[in-house]
Amino acid sequence: MADGQRIPSAESTTGEVKAEGETQMLSQTAIHPHIELSSDSVASDSADSQSAGAPVQPLTDEQIEAKLSYADIQRRKSRPRFWLLFLLSLLVVLIAPYGVGRWLAFNRTGRLITMLSSIDPRGIALLSWSVTVFCFVSLLMAFLDSMRVKWTAAFLFFLACVQFISGFCLLKARFWFSTYVVYGSAAGVANAANVGILAAAVGLAVFAVLYVVILVVVKKSSPLNVLTEDWAALIMFWAVEIIALVVCVFSVLRMFV
Repeated sequence: MADGQRIPSAESTTGEVKAEGETQMLSQTAIHPHIELSSDSVASDSADSQSAGAPVQPLTDEQIEAKLSYADIQRRKSRPRFWLLFLLSLLVVLIAPYGVGRWLAFNRTGRLITMLSSIDPRGIALLSWSVTVFCFVSLLMAFLDSMRVKWTAAFLFFLACVQFISGFCLLKARFWFSTYVVYGSAAGVANAANVGILAAAVGLAVFAVLYVVILVVVKKSSPLNVLTEDWAALIMFWAVEIIALVVCVFSVLRMFV
């Protein structure tokens, strides 16, 4: 061994590797400012890099979320712009289509009477019921799918259709008087549309009561507990809505047509 040359000691090598590991972890913290790394985590990661003998790899998204607190995770998942846009769109959808429908009812009455006279009341009842049910289903799917854009847009579209039908059919507590005054002999078709919307709403209320009763009364060990599953609840919802439609078409509709 020549003079002046010195073999690096194990301590100096360990210190260099540790310093390199800390530098890379600090760079990861700079890229992801929400991550708060303690000295223990830095030391443990540095120890792993020493044992592996390889440089520290960049953190994945799963590792980043594992190091975040619950508040940081919720802050990252929150979408204030999306919710603001959704609330504004909901306000417009609730007001504008209903106002347009009422304007048509009072200012284009003759044309509407001519159009409604050629429509079967049962067909318009089925149409209004279908639009209302799809509005409920799209809203439910939007909540189950974390307010995905496609379901949210579908809900707003079907809600606009329901509001428009309610507007030109003058839907309110005692709608049959208003529709007779405005539409005269064609009031039966407007009444059928209103009955279809109300049938879908009643079906939703009945389903909600049944679902809550199942959650409260049925034990987890009971075979009936399968009704609380998503697919079973959706089937039960459609069954209740179809029963409500049948009762609407073959019983209630006769009183208003």
